[in-house]
Amino acid sequence: MNKRITLACLSVLLTCTATLAQVTKKELWADIDKLGSNYYSYPGAKYSQTPPPEGYEAFYISHFGRHGSRYLTSNSFYTRAIGLLEKADSSDALTHKGKVLLKNLRKAYADADGKAGELSALGGREHEGIAARAFERYPGVFDNNAKVITRSTSSHRCLESMEHFIGELKRRNPSLDVEGGYYPEDKWYMSNQSDSVAVVPGSDAVKVRAQTVRDSLRQTVDISGKFIKDRSLILDYNGGNPAKFSEDLYDIAEDMQCIPELNMKRTFRKYFTKDQLYTIFLSNSISWLISPGYYPGMTPVYKRGYLPIKHMMDNAQKAIDAGENGAFLRFSHDGFVIQVVRALEFDGCREVPADFLNVCDHFSLFQVIPMGSNIQMVFFRKPGSDDILVKFLLQEEEKHIPVETDTWPFYHWKDVKEYYYPRIESFIETRR
Repeated sequence: MNKRITLACLSVLLTCTATLAQVTKKELWADIDKLGSNYYSYPGAKYSQTPPPEGYEAFYISHFGRHGSRYLTSNSFYTRAIGLLEKADSSDALTHKGKVLLKNLRKAYADADGKAGELSALGGREHEGIAARAFERYPGVFDNNAKVITRSTSSHRCLESMEHFIGELKRRNPSLDVEGGYYPEDKWYMSNQSDSVAVVPGSDAVKVRAQTVRDSLRQTVDISGKFIKDRSLILDYNGGNPAKFSEDLYDIAEDMQCIPELNMKRTFRKYFTKDQLYTIFLSNSISWLISPGYYPGMTPVYKRGYLPIKHMMDNAQKAIDAGENGAFLRFSHDGFVIQVVRALEFDGCREVPADFLNVCDHFSLFQVIPMGSNIQMVFFRKPGSDDILVKFLLQEEEKHIPVETDTWPFYHWKDVKEYYYPRIESFIETRR
């Protein structure tokens, strides 16, 4: 792509972005934290629950979720930015804002050092809150006869999230029977990255187009001039990617949502305009949908999400057959949650059009994979009836699935099985 074509495409991108922003910014401006994408703190108990039909009571929950709020997964976000600013400082090339930024980065890094990827205190509270609300809403699921099974990936932040969730349940019912932990043999449904999906011809071309749009957007956000007087000092940043400085500062800024005790949520974010935050938010949204293959014409890698769905449904059926009550709780990562919600075909989580700049009209990262993101299948039964009902929650919000029902948000379990099991089996038969 020559320079003339690149500039022409960038002009179109900026025009389209402005148009899209007029449609979506109102909600985002009302809660600026949402522009943090997958750093968005768990929204909490904001959704009401529809009472079940008369005579029905909840008896089982099948859960698949993400760990809670955490520290940045690598210290390199801090060390790269601090290194650049220190280099500029030694050359007398820091502005006053640059000196203030360097001081605050050192303060934030002093807290984060040695904690890369670790669960923050807020992350623990998020899972305690999810557990508390489940216990209060569905007491029959967690009574003295209940059996609760938990599973986690090997990640420490997932294990800690699980412990906080279980701890809250045990505080409310000390007699609760809880079994679980990390088991390597569970990887096939907890964090599967190996099962291949049949490649769709032309998928790579769609991927390249999406990446080009994403990268073009990111190149438009450059705030380094606020801090550094000599532009040449940033040219070799991150191996010759100067735009990465602004991205790093964005990640640091938004991760402050995860560490409210530092009182630094506005400290770094204030250097970005709202439009710049939105541009990075949009580029992140475009990027996150590439790997799972949400776009038309892409290899549907999200079909790996059928494996955790199978595990959720199979174990629910075992509890139904045994007449048991309880829960199966799984603690994983955003990259797997995003596959599961697509495979379940939740409203707002289905195929998005290949008009990348309008992706946020169809999909929002803060709604799908905030910190603590979770999917719950809640099962209900009625004495004397074989008709099991189930409802689907995402972040505790009742969701539609593509199955007919006469009593939404509740679906007849037999209809749910008839819809999903053929799709699950088809994937299992065709994977390579």
